[in-house]
Amino acid sequence: MKTYQIQLLNCNNHNIEISKYLQIMTEIPKEDADQIVSNVPVVLYENLDEECAGYFETALDYYQAEYKILPMPEECDIPKFPSRQIIVLGRVMEYFGQRSDFVQLAKKYDFSRKIQLSQTPFAAKDGLNKEQAVKLCQEFTNIGMRAQIVRSKKKPVPIEEKKK
Repeated sequence: MKTYQIQLLNCNNHNIEISKYLQIMTEIPKEDADQIVSNVPVVLYENLDEECAGYFETALDYYQAEYKILPMPEECDIPKFPSRQIIVLGRVMEYFGQRSDFVQLAKKYDFSRKIQLSQTPFAAKDGLNKEQAVKLCQEFTNIGMRAQIVRSKKKPVPIEEKKK
């Protein structure tokens, strides 16, 4: 499978958000992620498949970072991922009652309601099947938030939506 390298060139004053995104995507400690984004230009990753490179491209575009995605000379085998995770990148718009709508969504899909909406990005829910992930991502869009579906190693756990 064709793979890519991602080079982060400039965070454009979004170091905190990009650091948090790296922590979510790779589970590296905060200190390591902070060090990576403070040492730009830097190679973030090598041997990412097209789908995963696309996740980073979407997030880095959202945070208006400068980056390059370059093809790697070798091909690699990429493992399969059984489930999906939702990462909320930020607010597209703010409105009165948004917090209340978020809490209702958290109750419905059974994830933490204690998340501060201004502290983005954050991982909202992991272990979803593809259909559940698409539905939850759309629900975030409906309440004025930009969310991203990424693949996950977590075993899918069927969830029953709770009624409002």
